[in-house]
Amino acid sequence: MSKTKTRQTRQLGFTLVEVLVALAIFALCAIVLSAQSTTTLANRQRLIEQQIALWVAKDTLVEQRISATGRSAKNIAPVKGQQHKKQAGLEWRIDLTVEPTSNGQLKKVRVQVSRADKRNRQDHHAAQLTTFLEQ
Repeated sequence: MSKTKTRQTRQLGFTLVEVLVALAIFALCAIVLSAQSTTTLANRQRLIEQQIALWVAKDTLVEQRISATGRSAKNIAPVKGQQHKKQAGLEWRIDLTVEPTSNGQLKKVRVQVSRADKRNRQDHHAAQLTTFLEQ
Protein backbone atom coordinates (compact mmCIF):
# COMPACT_ATOMS: atom_id res chain seq x y z
CA MET A 1 0.00 0.00 0.00
CA SER A 2 2.81 2.42 0.68
CA LYS A 3 4.27 1.81 -2.79
CA THR A 4 1.02 2.95 -4.40
CA LYS A 5 0.93 6.22 -2.42
CA THR A 6 4.56 6.97 -3.29
CA ARG A 7 3.94 6.56 -7.00
CA GLN A 8 0.89 8.83 -6.92
CA THR A 9 2.79 11.54 -5.02
CA ARG A 10 5.60 11.61 -7.56
CA GLN A 11 3.19 11.98 -10.49
CA LEU A 12 1.32 14.99 -9.06
CA GLY A 13 3.95 17.71 -9.59
CA PHE A 14 6.78 18.85 -11.87
CA THR A 15 10.35 17.82 -11.28
CA LEU A 16 13.03 20.42 -10.70
CA VAL A 17 14.59 19.65 -14.10
CA GLU A 18 11.26 20.25 -15.89
CA VAL A 19 10.81 23.59 -14.11
CA LEU A 20 14.37 24.68 -14.99
CA VAL A 21 13.92 23.72 -18.64
CA ALA A 22 10.65 25.64 -18.82
CA LEU A 23 12.27 28.67 -17.15
CA ALA A 24 15.21 28.55 -19.59
CA ILE A 25 12.84 28.46 -22.59
CA PHE A 26 10.86 31.39 -21.20
CA ALA A 27 14.06 33.41 -20.58
CA LEU A 28 15.29 32.73 -24.11
CA CYS A 29 11.97 33.88 -25.59
CA ALA A 30 12.03 37.03 -23.44
CA ILE A 31 15.54 37.91 -24.62
CA VAL A 32 14.62 37.44 -28.28
CA LEU A 33 11.46 39.54 -27.95
CA SER A 34 13.32 42.28 -26.09
CA ALA A 35 15.99 42.52 -28.79
CA GLN A 36 13.34 42.53 -31.53
CA SER A 37 11.35 45.33 -29.89
CA THR A 38 14.50 47.43 -29.50
CA THR A 39 15.26 47.02 -33.21
CA THR A 40 11.68 47.88 -34.14
CA LEU A 41 11.76 51.08 -32.08
CA ALA A 42 15.08 52.14 -33.61
CA ASN A 43 13.74 51.54 -37.14
CA ARG A 44 10.60 53.51 -36.32
CA GLN A 45 12.66 56.49 -35.15
CA ARG A 46 14.86 56.32 -38.26
CA LEU A 47 11.81 56.29 -40.55
CA ILE A 48 10.31 59.28 -38.76
CA GLU A 49 13.57 61.21 -39.18
CA GLN A 50 13.77 60.28 -42.87
CA GLN A 51 10.21 61.51 -43.46
CA ILE A 52 10.89 64.84 -41.75
CA ALA A 53 14.17 65.19 -43.69
CA LEU A 54 12.27 64.56 -46.91
CA TRP A 55 9.85 67.37 -46.02
CA VAL A 56 12.81 69.70 -45.36
CA ALA A 57 14.38 68.76 -48.71
CA LYS A 58 11.12 69.33 -50.60
CA ASP A 59 10.63 72.69 -48.88
CA THR A 60 14.14 73.73 -49.89
CA LEU A 61 13.56 72.74 -53.53
CA VAL A 62 10.31 74.70 -53.59
CA GLU A 63 12.14 77.73 -52.19
CA GLN A 64 14.75 77.40 -54.95
CA ARG A 65 12.04 77.15 -57.62
CA ILE A 66 10.28 80.22 -56.24
CA SER A 67 13.50 82.23 -56.06
CA ALA A 68 14.36 81.21 -59.65
CA THR A 69 10.97 82.29 -61.02
CA GLY A 70 11.40 85.16 -63.47
CA ARG A 71 15.14 84.60 -63.90
CA SER A 72 16.73 82.72 -66.76
CA ALA A 73 18.82 79.67 -65.96
CA LYS A 74 21.87 81.55 -67.22
CA ASN A 75 21.43 84.11 -64.43
CA ILE A 76 21.29 81.44 -61.69
CA ALA A 77 24.81 81.33 -60.34
CA PRO A 78 26.38 78.03 -59.26
CA VAL A 79 26.00 77.64 -55.51
CA LYS A 80 27.40 75.25 -52.96
CA GLY A 81 26.46 76.02 -49.42
CA GLN A 82 24.91 74.97 -46.16
CA GLN A 83 21.79 76.08 -44.38
CA HIS A 84 20.27 75.16 -41.05
CA LYS A 85 16.56 74.81 -40.39
CA LYS A 86 14.45 73.68 -37.51
CA GLN A 87 11.60 71.34 -38.40
CA ALA A 88 9.49 69.20 -36.05
CA GLY A 89 11.63 70.23 -33.10
CA LEU A 90 14.84 68.95 -34.74
CA GLU A 91 17.76 70.92 -36.15
CA TRP A 92 18.62 70.00 -39.76
CA ARG A 93 21.68 70.72 -41.89
CA ILE A 94 20.91 71.32 -45.56
CA ASP A 95 23.64 70.99 -48.18
CA LEU A 96 22.50 72.84 -51.29
CA THR A 97 24.31 72.53 -54.62
CA VAL A 98 23.30 74.41 -57.77
CA GLU A 99 25.42 73.64 -60.81
CA PRO A 100 25.20 74.05 -64.58
CA THR A 101 24.30 71.28 -66.98
CA SER A 102 25.29 70.67 -70.57
CA ASN A 103 21.99 72.31 -71.55
CA GLY A 104 22.38 76.05 -71.00
CA GLN A 105 18.71 76.44 -70.10
CA LEU A 106 18.87 74.00 -67.16
CA LYS A 107 20.53 74.11 -63.76
CA LYS A 108 20.88 71.05 -61.55
CA VAL A 109 19.80 71.58 -57.94
CA ARG A 110 20.71 68.94 -55.34
CA VAL A 111 19.56 69.08 -51.73
CA GLN A 112 21.00 66.78 -49.06
CA VAL A 113 19.49 66.89 -45.58
CA SER A 114 20.95 65.43 -42.39
CA ARG A 115 20.55 66.00 -38.65
CA ALA A 116 22.64 68.97 -37.55
CA ASP A 117 23.48 67.37 -34.20
CA LYS A 118 25.00 64.23 -35.79
CA ARG A 119 28.30 65.85 -36.73
CA ASN A 120 30.28 62.62 -36.67
CA ARG A 121 28.33 61.26 -39.65
CA GLN A 122 28.97 63.91 -42.29
CA ASP A 123 28.52 61.44 -45.14
CA HIS A 124 25.12 60.20 -43.92
CA HIS A 125 22.14 62.05 -45.35
CA ALA A 126 18.62 61.32 -44.15
CA ALA A 127 17.22 62.57 -47.48
CA GLN A 128 18.57 63.64 -50.85
CA LEU A 129 16.61 65.16 -53.73
CA THR A 130 17.73 66.43 -57.12
CA THR A 131 15.80 68.54 -59.60
CA PHE A 132 16.45 70.69 -62.65
CA LEU A 133 15.41 74.33 -62.98
CA GLU A 134 14.44 75.70 -66.34
CA GLN A 135 13.43 79.17 -67.32
